[in-house]
This record gives sequence, structure tokens and C-alpha cells, in this order.
Amino acid sequence: MANRDTVSIYLDIKDLVEAEFQIKDAYIREETPTFIIIPEPQLEEKLKRIRTKLNVKGIEVNIRKNGEYLQLTTQLSKLQSVPLKKSFTLNYPLILFIATIITVTISGYFNASSYIDLLKILGRDDTVNLYGLTAAYTISVMSILGLHELAHYIACRRHNIKTTLPLFIPGIPGLSPLGTFGAIIRQKSQTLNRNELFDIGISGPLVGFIVAVIVSFLGYSWSVPVSMEEYARIELTMGSGQSIILPALFMFLKPFIFQGQNSYSYFLHPIAIAGWLGTLLTFLNIFPIGQLDGGHVSRAVFGPKWHRRISYIMMGVMALTGWWVMAILAIFLLGGKHPELLDEVSPLSKKRKIIALLLVVIFFACFTFSPDLAPLIYG
Repeated sequence: MANRDTVSIYLDIKDLVEAEFQIKDAYIREETPTFIIIPEPQLEEKLKRIRTKLNVKGIEVNIRKNGEYLQLTTQLSKLQSVPLKKSFTLNYPLILFIATIITVTISGYFNASSYIDLLKILGRDDTVNLYGLTAAYTISVMSILGLHELAHYIACRRHNIKTTLPLFIPGIPGLSPLGTFGAIIRQKSQTLNRNELFDIGISGPLVGFIVAVIVSFLGYSWSVPVSMEEYARIELTMGSGQSIILPALFMFLKPFIFQGQNSYSYFLHPIAIAGWLGTLLTFLNIFPIGQLDGGHVSRAVFGPKWHRRISYIMMGVMALTGWWVMAILAIFLLGGKHPELLDEVSPLSKKRKIIALLLVVIFFACFTFSPDLAPLIYG
């Protein structure tokens, strides 16, 4: 039997539900108010209104199919949680942000130093400012990552989903190419429906892709073309460098961006390195796998069953492109079930289904093989 407080809360919730839906049945089971409602037009809008009103009371709402009807349940446990007294806490987002700027700057310094040494060997412009190049690299990397995560953050706030500020992850200079292991945001409240999940998932890659393309365009156009003789001289002096495979978009645009089209090879400007790595992160992140951004979009478009099937298929594609470490990490992303939506009934809007095609275009634009496969591709 439900206690008196639960009954009182149940009656309050019932009034809110009745204002939006026609209730077929209502009861309390295991201290959880449950309502069987008749499906009606504008389900998403009505559910949002109910959720907003209940969230003020500290209650969350879930909706699932129940035969020809819908079952709406509420979670009362949040009401029983005692708020902690405010006390002094460290500003972790700011601390991590500053730490990441430091590690990215150190990596930028190494890249800029190598680039200037290369110019000296070639007898070209040796007046390039080391600290200016380092700053340009740092700004490029932080812009790609920061604006990507900021887009996620704005999408969450737009849908009234509580979330942390972007949390940057400092890297180990020399080990992590960018000087950082990326950035994340953590949701503090559950996603309501497919439309919200889609918006959150696609926002970051769209913005990150635009910034990465701009940075790459500038970096590639400033990269140094070298002849075969110059390439051999640099190898004797500095040793063999790492070859990379350009993303598909820049393979296509190569004649219009790179200088000296008859050159044997190119040595990348530090900004080009930032751009290439930023494009790579976008490419790997939009694989429709698990809880990657592409996985969120896939879950919103295809639903839970096909989302998991597509994840396994694309994990194999990731491995075939040479990104073995990322493919192994994807196994762990598949190990846990994708978080359920509060509303598993409302469909994805037609507009968003069309926008999803844009993510497919970005995927192929960013498509690139691992540098480990460069000898096989370049011969």
C-alpha cells in the first residue's frame, strides 16, 4: 500500500497528466505513480510540458508503449534525495581547460620547432616566429575541440537538459599528437526523445567539421612543397617522418590548395597538423558506433535494435581503415547499453532525417586511412 505522501504526490501528478492527456487507467505500483493514457496528436509537445512542470517538483517522467496505449510512469526517488549544502568546490572545468592549454601549447612548441628546423635545412624563410607558430597551433586545436563541445553544450541547454561545461582532457606531449585526449560534456539529466538525442549528437560534429576544414585549408596552403632531392636531404638530417593520408575532401581539393603541384612531397605546417588531426577526430567521432556522436545520431534515426547492429558493422569498417586502437575502444562503447530515452514513442522528425544525410556526407568528406596504411596506398 502506498504511503500518504506518495498518494498526495500521485494526485498532484494526475492533475498535470489529465490536463494534457485522456487517462484510461491510473494506479500506484511499488511507490511509482503510473498512468495508462490514450495516444494523442502533439505527443512530444504535451510530454515536454508535463516534464517541465514535474521537473520543478524533482520528478522525472518516462513513457513507453503498452499495447495500443501509452504507459506514463514517474520517478519519485529524486524527491527523497536531500540536497547537499553548498560548500567550496574546485572549478574542475576551468582547471582542466587551463591544463589542456598548457599541454597543447607544449605539443605546438615541438611541432613549430621541427617545422622551423626543416625550413633552415631547406634554406628557406627562417624568420618564422617560433612562439607565433606555437600560439597559432594552440588556438587551432582548442578552437576545433572547444567549439565542438560548446555546440553539444548549447544543444543540451536548448532542450533544458542539465549538463556540465566542456571538460577538456590534458594530454601527454609527445604521446598524444594534439597535446590533448579531447573533451567531453557530461549530462546530468536524461534525454527526452529522439529529436533531442539527434540534436545533441549532430551539433558537435557539424560545428567541429566546419572549424577543422577552415584550419586545414589554411594549414595545407601554408605547407612546404619539397622536391625529391630536398626530401632525401631532410631525411638524412632529421630522419624519416610520419606520412599521412589526407581526408577524402582534401584529396579532391589538393590541386587547388597545395602550392607547387609538381612537388615530390609536402611538409605540413603546424596549423595543417592541427587541422588534419581535427578532421580525423571528427571522422572517428561520427562513426555510428555506441555512444560516439555518430552513435547518438544512429540511435535517434534507426532505434535501439538497428543502432546496435550498425555499431558492430561499422566497428569492422573502422578496423579495416587501420584505426585499430579506436576499434578496440569501440568494443567497450558497445559493452554498455545506450542510455534509454524518457520518451521511446515519439518518432524522429522528417526534417532531422534529412539533416542526417548531411552527417553521411561529412563522414565521407573526412574519410581517411590510418598512417600505418600509407606505405600500402602510396606504394
